[in-house]
This record gives sequence, structure tokens and C-alpha cells, in this order.
Amino acid sequence: MTKIILPGAWELTKDVQRDIFGLYVPNSWRQIANSLAQKRAKKGYRGVPVYSLDLLIAASFPKIIQTVRNGWQKPGVPWLFATETADLSNLGDLIKDWLRSEFSWCLGEDEVNSVLDNLNDDDWHWEDPQTYSLLHPRNQAEKNILYQAIPDYLAQEFLEKPTVAFGADDKYKLTFYRVVRLKGAELMSWPPDPVVLLNSQGEVREDRAYISFVISFKLQTVPWRSQPIIYHELSIRRWFAEPLIREKKNNVPYKGATAYIGDRRRWLDGQRQPFCFTPLIMKRQGKEEKELKWPQAINELLLINDCKIPDPIELVKNPTYNWMGNGTISSGIEAAISYDTRHTGEIPSKPGVSLLDLYSLDKAIQERLPVQRVGEAVKVSGSVKPFWPLDKPKKPKIANIVDDQNQATKEKKPKKVKVSDELSTTMLRPKIAAPAVFRETENTLCTILILWETKECRDALIAEICQLLSLSPTGEENIYKGSHGSLCIKTQHVQDLTQNFNVDDTSVPGNNRQKRRDHLLEERIKKIVSFLPAPEGLSGTIIEIKPKPFIPENDAKLAWRIAPMQKGYVNQHIHRITFTTKEGKEKITNSGRERVKRAVSDLLRQCGILPAPPLIKLEIDGIEPHVWLTCFYVLRRTKKTTASNNPNTAVLMVRVNPVTGKVEMTTPSLLTKWVSYPVGLKHLLSEKWNPDSYFNETTEDIGDEQQPWDKEREQRLINKFVADCLRDCLNTPIADNKSPKILFMAEAQNARLKLPWLQNPNLSDALKQLQITKPGEINRLWIVRLRIADSGEVPVAIVKDSPGSKTSGLFCWQDVCDDGENTLYLSVRKPLTTEQDLLRKSQSRLDNGNRQAGKARLLEIAIAPNPEIAPARLACFVHSLRSRWPYFADDVSLPFPFPFATKAKEYAVSAKDTVEASESNESLIT
Repeated sequence: MTKIILPGAWELTKDVQRDIFGLYVPNSWRQIANSLAQKRAKKGYRGVPVYSLDLLIAASFPKIIQTVRNGWQKPGVPWLFATETADLSNLGDLIKDWLRSEFSWCLGEDEVNSVLDNLNDDDWHWEDPQTYSLLHPRNQAEKNILYQAIPDYLAQEFLEKPTVAFGADDKYKLTFYRVVRLKGAELMSWPPDPVVLLNSQGEVREDRAYISFVISFKLQTVPWRSQPIIYHELSIRRWFAEPLIREKKNNVPYKGATAYIGDRRRWLDGQRQPFCFTPLIMKRQGKEEKELKWPQAINELLLINDCKIPDPIELVKNPTYNWMGNGTISSGIEAAISYDTRHTGEIPSKPGVSLLDLYSLDKAIQERLPVQRVGEAVKVSGSVKPFWPLDKPKKPKIANIVDDQNQATKEKKPKKVKVSDELSTTMLRPKIAAPAVFRETENTLCTILILWETKECRDALIAEICQLLSLSPTGEENIYKGSHGSLCIKTQHVQDLTQNFNVDDTSVPGNNRQKRRDHLLEERIKKIVSFLPAPEGLSGTIIEIKPKPFIPENDAKLAWRIAPMQKGYVNQHIHRITFTTKEGKEKITNSGRERVKRAVSDLLRQCGILPAPPLIKLEIDGIEPHVWLTCFYVLRRTKKTTASNNPNTAVLMVRVNPVTGKVEMTTPSLLTKWVSYPVGLKHLLSEKWNPDSYFNETTEDIGDEQQPWDKEREQRLINKFVADCLRDCLNTPIADNKSPKILFMAEAQNARLKLPWLQNPNLSDALKQLQITKPGEINRLWIVRLRIADSGEVPVAIVKDSPGSKTSGLFCWQDVCDDGENTLYLSVRKPLTTEQDLLRKSQSRLDNGNRQAGKARLLEIAIAPNPEIAPARLACFVHSLRSRWPYFADDVSLPFPFPFATKAKEYAVSAKDTVEASESNESLIT
């Protein structure tokens, strides 16, 4: 019954003609915008920040389906496309207000206004419409527009029958409305539906959570297929129903909150339109209520057209603004504030929908839209055999109990032995961790330094290290010994070096918080480096740090990431693990005990320690162990987290020798020299994060930061780096002087801008681009491109003929590629050990807000053609590597050894960063 899954992937069954109108930026407007951007170049981003304008223009006129960034950079390039026209009389005022808000703060109002006075509002006009075929585009420009035109058309068709039934027996009837989006098309159910919540005793609470279902359509491409595919997604949006301001306390997040405004008037010209929603961010700069406001340009536009939306303060005090309920909407404006993880306090409802909800939407799409499903996915591999199985608990002996008269003998039933959940994590098992840490390698762990503030934390960490590594104290100071080896465990009080900064102290050099933070951070790093003892051999430290402060600039955690590593310690941080009882005693919390275990195991992970090899077994994997396991990864940092206010990147390669268990990494600045993993982490602190490095990342417009020829040069350099790394692996035996094979993996969304041959149309040219052409090398290089389900690039799926059912395993997606030589595979992970209280097969999210959705996202696996190994066999191996990360109990989102690469981001930091970004690591699971 779970042998086949149905991807949420569709193609149109009929051709549709659409008239689309274009709008160009007048030359004078484009020149002045670029001139203002150049003047502020020394103070920030040098390109025209049109992303913020695109959001404003889309909010003011929902019929816009696409904006083109280069429309403000180059003449002759349209800026936006729309399915109908609107009066442009107010467009000039909207753009001028936007230019003022973007540039006045750094250039001065007088200078900005003086150039804006030279602009003519009458320059703006629509171009004549062009007719586009949704199935048969005539050129690349038309193909590009279809990525928005097709989702827009499907959303429009879906709203012909806007009510969809969800839940068992079609219990819930939800009506959907359009939401303004610039990527894909989005529909949202309205009004919000109440969802049952349970208290800690499992009893139904009096209050309810309020949610809306959200449907999205996007056009995506896949390898070895010429035509794009339509993907759908279903999620929920959670709403606040209680005031965010109470008794003058403002609980709106530091960086603002997103409100959804439902209206029947379009704001650009005040004309009527079908009821739809526009997302707007209400921003605040501090704690005062008066500082909460809408974007300035939108405010001015609304005044011109006499369109009234609720005041931000009024809305946060009454977040259920004008909700009608009973499946109806009012004649006026309706508004709501969405919840996200930035908000503090209780979570309104668990995220995600049930698999039954996905089935209901799948059925509705088939009934409403002129589409057909693209293929089915057939299971080729089921459950993965455990690589490090748990030892079976010994059955207790059965005792014979004889009564006093010796007349009867009864057998006492043995009790079930429950295996501790933590033991399912491989590196939390002493039988595996201890031999792994102390086996003879080039870089054996010598010292762990515990920097403590509370004695309870210190003692708990020592106890955990001894328990995990089977150690006992010896007569020698700080030396602990066990059957596998010995370890030096030092302890030292942190003194006042973990105290948060005070960036509001005006005696500190600097004219703003960030400048004062830079000074305080540099001082603290120097003090910590001086404070720490010199390490001997491979050493790590665990530091008990302060909780994150309310003001981000006060956080001193970054100093404790940089300074210990500069001294030579890989480092792990832990917050206080105790609470104070009524009697004044310190007691360790349950979560504190768990964090102690994770702190110790995370420190071992940073040392590059793996269970005793081999890490590939022929009897399990069907593959000989002489295969280098390698992956390529791009470390990105946004312009908001760098001192230069420019986005930066560095790239790295990780490789694991499955016979010796050795983990190595390298970066281009190491000149393809492979170093041990902890040495590589230290190198990341000195990586060139400056903006003139050729590893810059431009995620917005191509401005002065990186011209096309710079990007091409960068791509060539990175491609050469990867090719050199792979060639080195091909020529480096794993053991016994045998010619090794290589498994090379990269994730599409992370790496395709740096390695263009990872893009869908180019994947078959991988070997050619790497200039690996010798048959002996081609056969030994296995290239696998992965793609995670972020941004809707991998379809959702349901089990065929079994609504609400779950499944796991590896599936072959049939009839998706144009030829029969290539195919795609979809990997579905097993349920997590933490996913205990899930929505049942017959439940909708609307039935229960407390249960987890338990819906695993798919991982797409694309195998580059190779004559040496069958694609299905290699895909099965890659799928099994998702369960081979020994520091997590369950499958991870990207196969081993990817977690080593993604976790390296912890050290991709600089002392000049505005706020620490390295600790918000990507989730390992999907």
C-alpha cells in the first residue's frame, strides 16, 4: 500500500493565451536612482535597493505578476509585468517617497529632494499588451515570464471554486482568497479557523488557536526535462488573537511584525478589486508605542487615495481587527498579525498540516484545474539496516517461585527493558564513543577545559565526560583514565568574562551601539585569549555562558567563539542548567541534563571524531569501502551580518576516509591542502570575508559589488578548486594502494551559483566542466546532486490510494524525465524519535493544534550518468547515508558527511560582525 507515492507535480493539459502588459523605468528616473545609490556607496550597499520597492508596488497593485531587478539598472529592460493596467498618476509619488525613505537618512533630505524635484511623474506609461502562450513560449524572455504567469493563472482558476473541504468526512469548509506575492502565487483561507488546544494534562483548553490554510503554486524545473513543472504546497499561517500591547508593554518583535491587510480597493489608484490580502511589515525602533508604523511610502499613497487601513497601534491592541467569522468577510478592511518564531511567549499552534490535509488539496486540484500529474514514484528501497545497531538487552532470568506447599510452580514474567532514548544517538553510547575518542590517530583529543560559572554545571560536565568515555579519576591531578585511554579534564572559573556588554555606556569609544560593540568585542577577545591556558595537542573547551540579552549588540557570545579558537580550542557553549528552588537550592532541570550531553557530544563532533571504521560495509551498502565520501558547501553570510555591509561567501570541501575514519576539509585559500577538521575550522576564522574577495555573494541586483565578468571569473576559480580536490582524491589511495572511487555530493540551492554545471540544464556536463575526461577517472567519480525542499523546489507527496498514510524509503520518480536513460529519486526519511504525538491518519490540522504534523519533506537525488555504477544502486547508498550521522538519532536532511560542512558555519564569523549569525545553524532535519 505504501509502494507508490504521488508527487504534487503537475503540467497543463490545455494551452492558454494571456495578455501581459509591461512597464519600463524612464531613463531620468533610473539615472537619478543610480546616482543616489552611488553617492551613498561608501556608507552601505551600492546598488539601487529595488527589492523593497518591488514589495511596495506589488502591495499597491496586486495584478503585477513579475518584477525584474535589472529594470532599474539597464535601459531597455522592463521593470514589471501585469495582467491588466492601472492608472499611474500616483506611481511617481510612491517612488519618490520610497527614494526618500531609502536615501534621506544617509544623504540628507535636502539633497534627495533637490534631485527628486527634477523628475516628471508623467514619464510613466504602460506598454501595449503582448499575448503569451502558457504552453508554447517563443523565446527565453517569454519562458521567464511564464514562471509567474502560470502560477497566476492557476490561482485565478482555483478561485472559480474557492471553497475546499478538509478533514474526515469533509468536515471543514475553507474559502480561499488571493495573497499578494512576487514569487509564485498564494491563496489563503479566510476568516481564520479556531483550533482546539490541550493543556499539559491533556484536557481541552477554553481558548483556541486561530489559523489559516495557505496554498501556493510555483513553477520549477528538474534535470533532464525540457518543460517546467507546477508544484503545489500547503501550510498554515498562525494568527495572534490576543493584544500584543498590554499595560504599555510592547511585545512586537524588535525588528517588527507582519500584518495581512484584506481590502477590496487597490491602493495605487483607489479602484475596486476582488478581495485580496497584502502583507505589510509594521516596524519599530524601540520600546515606545509611537515608534510602530507602516512603510512611509505606503502611508503617503493611502492618504492620496483616501484608503484607510488600521493604525499599527490599534491593530496590535486589537489583532482580530474586523474578523467576521462564520465563513464570511466584512465589507471593509480586515487585518491580522501573523505569528513567527521571532515572537516570544506561547506558540499559538504547532506548524504544518496533516497528510490527510495534503490529500484533500491534491483532490481539489484535480477537480478544479486543467492539469495532470507528472509521473508516480515507486519504492526501490525500504527501511535502512542500522549501521551501528543497539546491543539487544539481555533477557532477565526467569525465576521459579514455589509456594509453601510446593504444589505449583509459576513463572514470573520478565519486565520489558526500555532502551534510553539517548542511546539511539550513536555517539552518546559509551561502547562506541570511548573507543572512537581514544583510537590511535594523527590527532587524538588530549584535553577538555571546562570554563564554569556554577559548580553544578562543572560537576555535571565532568560526570558526563567520564560516563560517556568510561573514565575514572586517577591520583594525578586533572587526569582521568579508562580502559581505552586517558584524558586531561581541566576546570576554571570564567570570572567576569562571560558578562554581556553594555553598548549604551557612552564612556566606551564609538558614536553608536555597533561601534561601541566592536570596541568591547575586541577588548573581550584579547582578555579571553590572555586568560586561557595554552593548549597541548587537540583540545576543546566547554564554556558556561550568559543567556542571550534583549539588546542583540550586548551579546558577548561571539567573543567566546573567536577567542578560544584563536588560542587553539574548539569550543562549545552551554547556558545555565539549574534553577533555584523555594528553599534556595540549585537543582538541575531535565532540559539541563540533556544540554550537558549535547554539549559534550558537540565538542567531540568539532574534533572530527567518528565511530571506529569502517564507515562503509559491503554487506550493508553493497559497495566496497574504498570510496572517498566528499561534499562541497558554500558558507554564506548576508550583508546585514558583515562589517562591510556586503554579502560574503567562502566555499569548502569535506572528505572522509571510510577505512580510517579520518575527517578532513579544505578551502581555496588553503591551496587544496587537506587539513584535519578542527584545523580547518580554525582556518575559517581567518578566511577572507572582506568584500573584495572573489568569493562574494550577490543575492540581489548585479551592481558595483560584482559584475558579470567577476562572477564568471569566480565560477572558474571555484570550479578549478573543486576539480583539483577531486583529482587529489582520485590519486590518493584510501588504503592498500588501491585506486579509490569518489562520491561527490553538492546541494543544488546552496552551490549552483558557484558551480553552474549543477543547474538543471547542465548536470549532464559535470565531468566535462571539471575537465575529468580519462575513462579510468570517469568511472571512479560518482557525482550526485541533491536538492532539499526549501523554497518549494521539491514536491510534496501523498501515498497512493491511502489518504493520510505515512511512508519512508527511496522512491524512483518515473515518467518525469524526457528520456529513459536518466531518472530522479525521492528520499523520504523515517519518523523522528521526537515525533511521538503526531496527528493521526484521520485527523486534519484543524482537529488539533497541539500534535506535531510529522510530515517529512522529500530530498531529491539526481545521479549524473556513470558507466561504473547503476543509478538506483548509488541512490540507495546516498539515501542510507542520511542515517549515518552519528551525532543525531535519526535521518538528517543531507547525507553524511554533509553535517560536518554545514556545522562549519559556527566558525564562519568575524569580530566585526554586527550581530552573531553563526549560531543560527540550519536544521539538520526535514
